[in-house]
Amino acid sequence: MIPERLIYTFVSYASHYDTDWGKGTAIEGVERTARLAHQYNIPVTWIVNRGSIPILKEQIRQWHEAYGDDVILQCPFFMEEAGMSKAVLKDKLEKDWQLVEEAFPWATTKIAGRGKIYNEVIEVLEELDFQGMWGYCWEQVWWDGITHKGIPWGSWYVDSNRYKIPHAGKGKVVACEWTARDLHLSYHTGSPVLYSTDPNDVLRAGLCTKDSIEYWKLLFDEYLDNTDHNRQVFFLQQQEAHEMEFSEHFAVFPASHVEACEGMLDKFFAYITQFAITITTLPKAIALYHEQNAETAPSYMLTKDKPIRPEINDYTMTLGGVALGPWPKTFLYYDNECQMTFIEGECKPRLLRNYVGQWNMQEEFTEEVPPLFITKYQKSTDAIVLEYEIGNWKPIPFGVVYWDDLTDYEVASCTIGADVKLIKDQLAFLRFNLTGKKTMIRLELRRTNKLPLQD
Repeated sequence: MIPERLIYTFVSYASHYDTDWGKGTAIEGVERTARLAHQYNIPVTWIVNRGSIPILKEQIRQWHEAYGDDVILQCPFFMEEAGMSKAVLKDKLEKDWQLVEEAFPWATTKIAGRGKIYNEVIEVLEELDFQGMWGYCWEQVWWDGITHKGIPWGSWYVDSNRYKIPHAGKGKVVACEWTARDLHLSYHTGSPVLYSTDPNDVLRAGLCTKDSIEYWKLLFDEYLDNTDHNRQVFFLQQQEAHEMEFSEHFAVFPASHVEACEGMLDKFFAYITQFAITITTLPKAIALYHEQNAETAPSYMLTKDKPIRPEINDYTMTLGGVALGPWPKTFLYYDNECQMTFIEGECKPRLLRNYVGQWNMQEEFTEEVPPLFITKYQKSTDAIVLEYEIGNWKPIPFGVVYWDDLTDYEVASCTIGADVKLIKDQLAFLRFNLTGKKTMIRLELRRTNKLPLQD
């Protein structure tokens, strides 16, 4: 692993609310959250709004000077607060960011945050020169009024005309997930809300407790393992400040949950800071993404099952229960044209999402997977030769995987037009596009320092 490639950011909702579940700014929760993170020299990115800025500005300024804390702006709801008017949304965002600039003059990377996202929201952000949008939820359906199934995970340039799809080139706005998910178990169980880095969700699901965060450790280790073959691996974690408080103003969860989440975060911060990872704020991570990526960076994630299962309770049964597995090793991939999922032993993708030419944001962009034939498979002590054939099929992005022990193997040759990447000595991933005509791909792998196999 290459730990410095893992970009860890910790974000906390610290906004002002006037709702039936809380009123005001959760000062106690903010202070508890800050104390936990700063104990491990982890800077916090605070999500603020016009109500919380005057209350928290002096404290955040101090934390910025001492620990490097930063801020992003809570985006007004496009439907509920702006009446689905771009002009109203733009006016509100512009005025709110002026408050941010006045209170925090060092906040120069403009990022908005909210889970309910529309094309118009991204369009307004581009017009106001925002660089990021936090709040995307990979695989999520219905929960919190958010359905984002079909999008990539992690960070990616978003197309302002198609808010669930990566931009074809270098977009102006980087999409960021709400909180990192367990890709493996979210995919196999269909329960991304449970299998995540959100403290309250894993606590209620019984995956972690105040005294045990083994599940989180396994999840973090998995992301860390994937730094070998990714230029950057983003691991964003979020916890609402109002869920770290039990008071007359905020009692979203009982005091026992607040105490448990505090203990869980304390243990997790202690664990991750043992590694030489890159710990930074979300604005700095987004600025780094813009600096280093001319287009959405491909993501290659090899994942596996974890020996920890959720409890059967009222929370885990909300969406019809949770499948319990066990689940096979799985490789997940995306770029700016597609997203694919491969199950160990299978050459063609179990899931194929095509982003090219899509326009209906109510869809999940899933494509039918064409039949795949291996017309030649030859393996000796020194080399492996495979020939793949796909019949006439419509033009779509595509890929195949060859699973094997590939220790000491390298790519000797491959058909022009196909990119090959070896992942953890366990698989070879070939990425290419189908053209509408018959496609044939030849791959040759050889052991290091050996000559190519002769036909």
